[in-house]
Amino acid sequence: MISQKTKMLTKLLSIGLCLMLSSILTFAQSDNTQLSGIVKDQTGAVIANAKITVTNEATGLERLANSNSDGYYIVPQLSPGLYTVSIEAGGFKLYKESNRKLDPNLPARLDATLQPGQVTEVVNVTATTNQVQTESSTVGKLVDVQQVEKLQLNGRNPLFLALLKPGVAGGALGGFSAELSSGGFNINGSRSQDNLITFDGAVGVRTRSNGTSIGTADLDSTQEIQILTANYSAEYGRSAGGQIRMVTKSGSKDFHGNFYEYHRNSAVNANSWGRNAATPANQPCDNPLYEKANHCRPEPFRFNQFGYNLSGPVLIPGTDFNAGRNKLFWLWGQEWFRWNREQTTNIRVPTTRMRNGDFSEVFQGGPNYVSALGLNYFLKDPQKTGGCSASDTTGCFNDGGVLNKIPASRLSANGLALMRALPDPIAGYYGPGGQNFFQSRAANRSQLKNTISVDFYPTEQHQFRFRVQLYDGTFPDAFRGGTDRAPATLKRPNQTATINWVWTLSPTWIAETLIAGSRDQVFISVQTDGDRFRRSKYGINYPYIFPGAQKEITDKIPTVDWADFNGLDGGPYPAQSTGPIYQANQNWTNIRGNHTLKFGGYFERAGQNDFDQINVSGVPGGTNNQNGRFVFTNSTPGGTGRAIANAAIGLFDTYAELGTRSFTPYRGHMVEWFLQDSWKMTPKLRIEAGLRHSLIQPYYSLWRNMLVFDPKYYDPNNTVTLDRATGRVLSGSLAARYNGMVIPGDGWPDAAKGAGRVPIASTGEYDFLFRNGAENKSYSDLNPWNTFQPRIGFAYAFNDKNVLRGGAGRFLTRLGVSDSVFLGGNPPLQPSVSVSFGNVDNPGGASGVSFPLTITSQDRNFRAPEAWTWNMTYEREIGWNTTVEVGYVGRRGLFGQRERNINQLPVGARFLAANAGANVDALRPYKGYAVIRVTGNEANSMYNGLQFSVNRRFAQGLSFGGAYTLSKTLDAGSAQRDVVPDAYNTSNLWGAASYDRRHVMVLNAVYEVPIFKDRSRWTGKVLGGWTISAVSQMQTGTPFSIGTGDDFAGVGTGSGGQFWRVNGSPTLDSGSQKFAVNRTTEANFWFNIANPDGTRLFTAPANGTIVTDRVRNILHGPGFQNHNLGIHKDFTIKEGHRITFRAEAFNWLNHPDWSGPDTNPNNVVIGTDGKVDLNRSTFGKINSKGGNRELQFALRYQF
Repeated sequence: MISQKTKMLTKLLSIGLCLMLSSILTFAQSDNTQLSGIVKDQTGAVIANAKITVTNEATGLERLANSNSDGYYIVPQLSPGLYTVSIEAGGFKLYKESNRKLDPNLPARLDATLQPGQVTEVVNVTATTNQVQTESSTVGKLVDVQQVEKLQLNGRNPLFLALLKPGVAGGALGGFSAELSSGGFNINGSRSQDNLITFDGAVGVRTRSNGTSIGTADLDSTQEIQILTANYSAEYGRSAGGQIRMVTKSGSKDFHGNFYEYHRNSAVNANSWGRNAATPANQPCDNPLYEKANHCRPEPFRFNQFGYNLSGPVLIPGTDFNAGRNKLFWLWGQEWFRWNREQTTNIRVPTTRMRNGDFSEVFQGGPNYVSALGLNYFLKDPQKTGGCSASDTTGCFNDGGVLNKIPASRLSANGLALMRALPDPIAGYYGPGGQNFFQSRAANRSQLKNTISVDFYPTEQHQFRFRVQLYDGTFPDAFRGGTDRAPATLKRPNQTATINWVWTLSPTWIAETLIAGSRDQVFISVQTDGDRFRRSKYGINYPYIFPGAQKEITDKIPTVDWADFNGLDGGPYPAQSTGPIYQANQNWTNIRGNHTLKFGGYFERAGQNDFDQINVSGVPGGTNNQNGRFVFTNSTPGGTGRAIANAAIGLFDTYAELGTRSFTPYRGHMVEWFLQDSWKMTPKLRIEAGLRHSLIQPYYSLWRNMLVFDPKYYDPNNTVTLDRATGRVLSGSLAARYNGMVIPGDGWPDAAKGAGRVPIASTGEYDFLFRNGAENKSYSDLNPWNTFQPRIGFAYAFNDKNVLRGGAGRFLTRLGVSDSVFLGGNPPLQPSVSVSFGNVDNPGGASGVSFPLTITSQDRNFRAPEAWTWNMTYEREIGWNTTVEVGYVGRRGLFGQRERNINQLPVGARFLAANAGANVDALRPYKGYAVIRVTGNEANSMYNGLQFSVNRRFAQGLSFGGAYTLSKTLDAGSAQRDVVPDAYNTSNLWGAASYDRRHVMVLNAVYEVPIFKDRSRWTGKVLGGWTISAVSQMQTGTPFSIGTGDDFAGVGTGSGGQFWRVNGSPTLDSGSQKFAVNRTTEANFWFNIANPDGTRLFTAPANGTIVTDRVRNILHGPGFQNHNLGIHKDFTIKEGHRITFRAEAFNWLNHPDWSGPDTNPNNVVIGTDGKVDLNRSTFGKINSKGGNRELQFALRYQF
């Protein structure tokens, strides 16, 4: 009997939630499921008005239904788990089936045949463990609790179990991943940013570019993982790729718990092939120098992962509250890891003589790595007119008769200081790749996960579920860019929380409400111990272009990129950002005869409080370092011919710098509604039809401190005056300076004028950038209204063992705030500058000069990425509790993000005689600007895949599964950071997607060894209880292109890398692809680099031209295979209590996988006969392998 207090509490909760929901349009994407079926007698006649009782075996919650005139019944909105199903009707025996497993999101079917007799007579049925999916057309797969608990998972992140399913490609299951990750999965040819991860319905991907996950699920708190890959119903939105839905365990009537620790130690691991190969035969491990380099032993590694999970009913001693253990349940879990590791860097740094401007050792039998790499170059003196080669050295640097030595008067103090900021080479040490420095440093990481689950069933009509995940991680780096000068420490306190309410108004009407919140937080600092990060420590003192007081750290090293040697990386930090996501959802289910109708929608308010508006990965001509970035190349006009020597005389290709950092509070909203009908048209045929509509608002700033460049507002008659030789701005009004820039909106809000917020909001001088304010609010308006997404599908059951499913639909992705284009980071909000071909000692030149602006922007026609998918699948139960499934999935992706520099010069412009001596920035179309990098949703894709799977759910001590995918993905841009080589012609970019994998296969099995099974006897306790589990994963390689960052086309900096010409067939058959043990003496290649006549197969395009052939991603790299094995031993202490010992081996065969080939076409050596020297050339060769056996041991106590 329900108490008055319980009734009052229920009413208060109901009223409160209804009031909350009435203020906004809200609807849900559910992780619940449903059970349906047809009740018949032994003659096959349907039975109307049969009573169906579905009881959750863990909580005791009952749900009721009645069959209709067609004998059909349905019980919707059931929590996943094990159920007992009872069916009774007058004149028939009671039908009772136990242990019926219901999975999240995938409807289940249970047809019952009743036998004549009295209802007091019971027919008990054992539930089958495998059923073909006849009640939904969704292409979706489940990772069940047996797989979650018993398969090997390197790092115990349950997200990676998605790789067990067909259509899912990504990283290695055996690769260590214990931290935050979105998995990087490509599901049915989609980009990883198109996927959605949810934790009990809460959005689990960050708003910053749909990047890593918000927290990580605790494996021991995870009940099941549902992977929806294609044709999911209109109820599910927000993604045009796959959905990975994590479901947390619930408490139950009984108390349960477990305590565990997993331990790993490098002392029991195999050394990697690469580390073994890093010690040449003539430098054995007993040489202390090489032993210190850590080549002779596995990289030091200590990992402890420990925690507990407790669950049960809520009981209050001394009261009868929840005495029946069927009202209130809880689960609490915590997991820590302590990862003590030591990382080693092996890099190539300039020699001591080079750091003083003396490069003569390349002719004097210098260090082995110099001659081994063929660095016998001649340095051109830009002030001389003679030649500079082996046959004519009159134009080379020569100091006192020493060839390649630069006179002291010509050296740059800061150029040499940049070299001296790198670690000094270690005398007598050199590696096979030319390394002459190594260092080992500790970088100890830690992580804590908290999981809270509360379930409340005040009445049979109301179910409340409360879930919280609290995550905190601290991740210091040992190195940045290969050195210890400016490594960062990252802190990630993340949270997700959900409240779910299911209200059964009647047997035919059910409402479900979900309110959720997620918050991603990132705090990144620079490690300051030892003052290694300070530029003054190394004598670097060039004047900043922007005042040093504007820097977060004034005295921090710059970033330096140069060919042939390791660079210097000052990094983009310190920085921080917070990404809140709030969602409130509701859906309604109505059963009308054989129709199950659902309707509802979804409301989301998301944001990014961004004080990190810098490209973490440097872009062409730009910087991620507020303290500056230099780029030196071997092809600098008027240079020495070698990047490192250009630095010695102070001649850079580009220098970029940032001023005051901007903080922008981005916000965006999304409203979706849906309607769907699941119609049991006949006992064999189910039709599903639905429609979803999405209104997606692009992110805007609460303070309106974001700018875009709009060519519509660029006035060619009101431009700045430029110095043709330097590209610097000589004169021009403020309006001319920001010609074409637009601040969306009609003026500054009061919030922007607060202290320390938007400095220019109070001055008024930039108010003219609110151009036609009412019109330009459209930059933050909703996406087009024609975003209707029809979904259609069917499931036809030939019988209860054979089903054909198919469907098609349209799907949209909710994009996050770009991690590449920062509208809040544009000048004048966050000033930046890029200078071409200047002097290191004074990058800005004369004081008081102005420079062209570097801008990132967003296409005004900013369509949400979308996909049209279609599929057909046949599934058959073949006996032995096993199903086999074969299917085809097609996907057409539209409006994928990519970038272009709209201020690019026309092809060949830089090499025209008329432009001789002119700076690139003086030639650009939009005067006063350097690079204008615009992100646009314009890259399309196509996927076709044949998918095969075989699955046996766990029964009689055995489960196994296999998934194989044969597919091909084509596109014209594979990632949002892809910058097109030519902004005016992208027709040559269509080719294999960068994540295309033609063959993917994953096998898994769990087997309980059937010996000494009687645990009541000592033989069973000691000798029994063994379980073996295994996972094998095999994938072919991903594509790559041949090109470099050299500007052969003469389009200026800021565009993507340029392809080289292909003069033959570069592909080798698999039998001819060989590993090069010694890359400078063996003619073993992964792909062809020379034609039969000895000429180069890949050649640089002539100056002023660009390759227009479709040569993007024409080659594929090596694949990989990984095999993991686990052995578990259970020790039964007493009834319900056991201890488990686990031993797991990742890559247990110690199989090394080939790394990628050398793709730099400059690494071709031409012999004296004018032909390609196949032995000395390293281009096209594979010289390293990865992967080694790693062991893990665990001890668990469970009750």
